[in-house]
Amino acid sequence: MNTFNVSGRKLLVVAMSAALLTGFAGCEDPRWVANKVSKAIKEKNLVDHLEAMEIAAVPTPDGSSTTRAAGTEGYANSADYIKATLEANGYDVTFQPFDFRSWSEQDGTTLSVNGQALVHVRDATDDIPADYAAMSYSGGSDGALNADIAFVTPDFDFESPDYDDTDGCEAADFDGVDVTGKVAVIQRGGCTFNAKVVNAENAGAVGAIVFNQGNNDGRKAVVNGTLGSDSEAGIPAFGARYDLGKAWYDLAQSNAVAAALNIGVEDEVVVTQNLLAETKKGNPDQIVMLGAHLDSVQEGPGINDNGSGSAGILEYAIRLEKKMRQLPVNQKNKVRFAWWAAEEAGLVGSNYYTEEVLGGYYNDAQAQIMEEEGVTDPADLTAAQRELVDARYLEINPIKMYLNFDMIGSPNYVFGVMDGDLSDTKDSPDNAYPGDFEPPEGTSHIEGLFNEFFTDKDESTVPQALSKRSDYSGFADWGIAFGGLFTGAEQIKSAEEAEQFGGDVDVAYDKCYHQACDDLNNVSNKALRVNSKALAYVATFYAMSDDLYADGREDEPEQRTLLRSLSVQESSNQHSIGQKIKSASREVSDHGHFHGDFDQDRE
Repeated sequence: MNTFNVSGRKLLVVAMSAALLTGFAGCEDPRWVANKVSKAIKEKNLVDHLEAMEIAAVPTPDGSSTTRAAGTEGYANSADYIKATLEANGYDVTFQPFDFRSWSEQDGTTLSVNGQALVHVRDATDDIPADYAAMSYSGGSDGALNADIAFVTPDFDFESPDYDDTDGCEAADFDGVDVTGKVAVIQRGGCTFNAKVVNAENAGAVGAIVFNQGNNDGRKAVVNGTLGSDSEAGIPAFGARYDLGKAWYDLAQSNAVAAALNIGVEDEVVVTQNLLAETKKGNPDQIVMLGAHLDSVQEGPGINDNGSGSAGILEYAIRLEKKMRQLPVNQKNKVRFAWWAAEEAGLVGSNYYTEEVLGGYYNDAQAQIMEEEGVTDPADLTAAQRELVDARYLEINPIKMYLNFDMIGSPNYVFGVMDGDLSDTKDSPDNAYPGDFEPPEGTSHIEGLFNEFFTDKDESTVPQALSKRSDYSGFADWGIAFGGLFTGAEQIKSAEEAEQFGGDVDVAYDKCYHQACDDLNNVSNKALRVNSKALAYVATFYAMSDDLYADGREDEPEQRTLLRSLSVQESSNQHSIGQKIKSASREVSDHGHFHGDFDQDRE
């Protein structure tokens, strides 16, 4: 006869119920929770967000595509969609408005030199290379403009110990050079494009062409530059290939060389905004922050760049909120989400945020130390006192890390993880950090945790150099640990990478990068899904960790561990908190992201 112990079964049910109410051992493991949230990310929901962003885009001025660029109705529509979706899922949403100089090149730009019509980057093909590009924040020509060209102080003797790469950087470079009423042609190098163009304009030039420097293979293609949103230049400004500039120079030694150009621009100051939200649960003094830029370039709707990152963190915000209500766990740390405006104009939105928010914490820390030390003028702070300021700033600043997601669905993708300890990319030309600089404490741990996720999924990863050409740049400058994912842009996939990830050899990771065809057909759903799960895993791990960079896994492989640094700055090449480090050049960086290159970061 079968028997059944009712009382024993009842005790087991009671015990299980109590465990669910109070939490059992597995629930307190950050990895257990991270896995639960990560698995909740669904591909269909991610694609739904991308479809909404494509719908949000509006026609470009020339009608050739659609756009979600900052300052356009397309961006505003995108922000409205993010806001409505977040609010429907229990979040309070904050806009951070700021003035933004919205600039766009109108249809019909032309440039000819010595009677040769040059190829605009917009019109280039695989068979017809580009000759020139208009510089962002260039002035307009107000119709057709015809003028002779005049060179300033070019230097082609690259091997000479006296080689001078500062053509046009000083007003004195124009002494004795007649550029009045002419188009100044200036060699790249030594200072910002803006300085060269403004100096040319002040010397009487009616236009400027900056041709590439030519001193190495990386400086021969079209200069795709920007004067910067604070430029006061009013003349047309273009970038050109090195060999064109050299050919014009040789011809000009014996002949007058004329240029004909036409460029129309729309240039106005508008108000745009970053969009911010955070979880209601978690320690407000220990914030895990994620961000993605929401704007596209003017040329297209930007569904991979960067609808993909925007969709990834939006879906994560939704799933995190739902899981925190369902699971028997207590969220340890707040999670803050940011969708940045005007990244494509030069990281404008994220830099505005870091200057205002992180700069504010630094000013508070400095005021506290000055009061404690009896110092009245910041200039009188000693080196030791400045170290106290840095330490106080890191103590009072609640933002403990920043995770960046810019292009996580490239169609010919790799799984790129930012190289937080620079162990693999230190000597890469794409690395912005000089000498023996060490990124902020925790950056290496973030890299290890991302690699842990991909390894557990039997996926390979490629270490990405820290180029500072995306929105983590300002956080890095302010001493915040950072990390993130990237699936590739305009550079081409190698045979080795194709063997690891599949896809096409010698084809760009994203052949529609910064083009009109960056639409829904330009996304790998697998890359988008896997990366979104990865970001959910890593962010949730930190959201559930009392000690952010403690490990907690006894069997962790040695290469994943982090020996936590005893101080923030022990490198002999010290970086002062708040000091801006120049980004890697666009020509060597696949983190080109924002439109154009300053050539040197502005002060």
